[in-house]
Amino acid sequence: MQRMWATIVLALIVVLSISIQTKSNEKRNDIAGPPSSALAPQSENGLLPNPTSCLADVKTIPNCVKAVKRFKLKNVTKKCCVILLNLPEDCFGYLFPIHWIYRFLLKIACKILGHI
Repeated sequence: MQRMWATIVLALIVVLSISIQTKSNEKRNDIAGPPSSALAPQSENGLLPNPTSCLADVKTIPNCVKAVKRFKLKNVTKKCCVILLNLPEDCFGYLFPIHWIYRFLLKIACKILGHI
């Protein structure tokens, strides 16, 4: 079990470093142009999401987002898995900085823990 978590953490570190490097390269390339909004969370109609509606269900579970952000995935409950994985992409992006990495790791952790 420890070997599995170590592998997940190592994969996360590699992906985060690549993401940070790519993001810094994009900033250098966009200095003269308009700011890049590729990582900004947007709703389907192009407007930024309403944070209160995104957080309504998540606030019902104490320490849910905090456990995921700190990668304490074994502390994530079944209810937390269900609510976070069913959030729309823009709301998930509002809660987590690099939403696709967090969503991927959360899906894996929830499957391993038998929550989904």
